[in-house]
Amino acid sequence: MAIALSEVSWDELWTDWDRAYRADAMDEDDWIIEYPPQLAQGYKRNIKLRNGITLTLHNYRFHDDLTVITTQPEATGEPYRELEFVFNLSSTNRYWEGDYVTGGQHYLIAHASLGGFYCQEFAKEPKLAVDIHLEPAVFKSIVSNSLNILPPDLRRMVESDDCNSVSRFQTITPAMQLVLAQILSCPYQGVLKQMYLESKSVELLVLFLSQAQINSETPPGIRLQPDDIDRIHEAKKILIQQIDNPPTLLTLARQVGLNDRKLKQGFRQVFNTTVFGYLHHCRMEKARQLLSEQRSISAIATAVGYASPTAFNAAFRRKFGTSPKAYQLASRHSISGN
Repeated sequence: MAIALSEVSWDELWTDWDRAYRADAMDEDDWIIEYPPQLAQGYKRNIKLRNGITLTLHNYRFHDDLTVITTQPEATGEPYRELEFVFNLSSTNRYWEGDYVTGGQHYLIAHASLGGFYCQEFAKEPKLAVDIHLEPAVFKSIVSNSLNILPPDLRRMVESDDCNSVSRFQTITPAMQLVLAQILSCPYQGVLKQMYLESKSVELLVLFLSQAQINSETPPGIRLQPDDIDRIHEAKKILIQQIDNPPTLLTLARQVGLNDRKLKQGFRQVFNTTVFGYLHHCRMEKARQLLSEQRSISAIATAVGYASPTAFNAAFRRKFGTSPKAYQLASRHSISGN
């Protein structure tokens, strides 16, 4: 059964329910808000940071398809404007007519607190997302008022009084995935948590803007159909599953039913990196994990697909600026507290 709610009804539901509690006893600006049980199972967590950013961490699942339509803002007075950087790790949403965002995509939305906004979420799809909320003035201060570094479309969104504009949906890159995982698994409390999440939220904004700049300077790629994108995502899964012995590019293309040219160009379009650039990133991240577990260097080299420890050492040093052995020793000292 699909549910449609007006903005007023949506607000009344939350006002009547109002199930909120502190997520961190050492931080009065960190709250978990449970969803009304008649709508969903799960919560959202709002963390107000000292740098003017508010993080919202979403983790819930609706029982039924839900659509919320807000009213237009008041004709008198300026509507409150907010920039919202949304990193959607799972689920599918629909904004306005025909604009779908799927798991693994991010976008920027400039909107009013009230203002002709339409959003549809689908039942039984787990929602896991990280949102960065901030006022345009805060964003300008973060980029030191140098809005000229922004691509023209994003600069217009920040400077314009027109609300409810949305940037193009882009793929969450491996570097973004790493930062998002660090935010969701933040090991600190109180002021240390604030410092950690402040730095990670700014790092995420840097990655967002860097990708936007690259995309604005890159000529349009090949036209990808939804089925092509599904096949490219399947190729990524195969690379992860066969990290120690990956297929050749031609074999991978055949496995997912694409020609090698479309796979190469499409992979770069979807993931903002090459096929084997992504494979190298995954290998190095897995190597770091195994080094932290104190495995032998030769075993780790084999596990991540290198023919010899020497080749693995060289690749790791190029990536992280230190040798696997030095990284392992530092990790050991960190764990032991020495």
